[in-house]
Amino acid sequence: MSSHPTDTSDNINQIRENTQKVSMQDYSKADFYTDTGLVDDPHAYFTYLHGKGPITPLPTRSNALVVTGYDEALEIILDGEHFSSANATNGALVKLPFKPEGDDIRAQVEEARAQRAFDDLIATAEGQRHVDLRSLLTQLFTPSRLKALESNLVGTADALIDEFIADGRVDLVRQYGRPFTTLVIADLLGVPEDGRALFREYLKDSIPAEIGATSENLAEHGIAKIGAHIYGYLAERRQAPLKDILTDLALAKYPDGSEPPLHEVAGLGAFLFGAGQDTTSHLIGNGMRLLATRPELQEALRADPTLIPDFVEEVLRFDGSVKGEGRLCVQTTTIGGVEIKAGTPILIALMGANRDERRFEDANAFKLDRPRAKEHLAFGRGAHTCIGAPLARSEARVSFERLLARMGNIRVARESLDAAGNPHFAYEPTFILRALKNLHLEFDRI
Repeated sequence: MSSHPTDTSDNINQIRENTQKVSMQDYSKADFYTDTGLVDDPHAYFTYLHGKGPITPLPTRSNALVVTGYDEALEIILDGEHFSSANATNGALVKLPFKPEGDDIRAQVEEARAQRAFDDLIATAEGQRHVDLRSLLTQLFTPSRLKALESNLVGTADALIDEFIADGRVDLVRQYGRPFTTLVIADLLGVPEDGRALFREYLKDSIPAEIGATSENLAEHGIAKIGAHIYGYLAERRQAPLKDILTDLALAKYPDGSEPPLHEVAGLGAFLFGAGQDTTSHLIGNGMRLLATRPELQEALRADPTLIPDFVEEVLRFDGSVKGEGRLCVQTTTIGGVEIKAGTPILIALMGANRDERRFEDANAFKLDRPRAKEHLAFGRGAHTCIGAPLARSEARVSFERLLARMGNIRVARESLDAAGNPHFAYEPTFILRALKNLHLEFDRI
């Protein structure tokens, strides 16, 4: 990586979001899954947990553990024998539908799958089922297809920037981040033009894993509506194939040659819109927030755009989109000197692990020339590594390139400043994502 004048570790080059005194909130009584007080600054919470150890009991959640240590988190993520991803989406939020018996509960977990929410997601699937589902997506994420798609990214980015460039101001989240990633996934799947505007409308105000959401809320989520449309597209392609990507997906086979049910394929398509749209759009938002509060950094990247890939990796480590994911211990084992009993739900705090001082020196500082920054866990590892990671990196790189090329002197808009002139940022009430509600910026048109 290249070095430049902005790469120092003093207070000038540190984001001030993590300077809040831990003592200002009693984190021993805070519930990660339901406490909206943790939403705006989860880093202070994970700093508190770091002080307790790399693996520690999760406050307010009985018989649950939280992992903030990098090495320990990586070991658990890669250990599919002792840890299940069955609770990947809800962690310790939902109790097991059975009483764990003994030191090996794998059979109990499999028997209870039908009783658990979100069991049909690729993120919670395991074994051959996970291999089967992932095989369908690999047909979309081939190097040749991603290369062809990347040529459209610049055009999509510039078309959206054209919509607000003359205004000199923008809500970067709503006017760029969300629609950009929605349109990119639509390109990936080959969604017809008449569906793209509709999908943008469905997702413009969507909040994934919203704290306090009811089952009725989930049923009305934009992703559910998109899934229904994709099901219709796929059903049409099976009856009357066309030469398009949706037909390729509709006619895709499992590795053994069998045909997957339509609802499973449609579910994967909807999952791409959910996971791909949410995580990447908020990655772009978090990166632009950094640039808006760091004028010297945006100037450095404009002067040398080859630094942008390094910037993307450090944003992923420093303030990535995903706060954490769940695992369930299915065979009693020991990690980092801590015995973990079968039946113990785990919160793997990816944000905490990515700021583990044992792995990343001066971890709470943003450093463009950070060694080994790409070792972050923002995209997971192992069997459940984010299959869209290469696309997400390309989306973020192209977005920062085009936004910086066309917007000068990017700064936080006046309505987002307090009486003292300090910026204030609000985040969506979700326990999964680090998701800005909005990002009001002002800029000079280049």
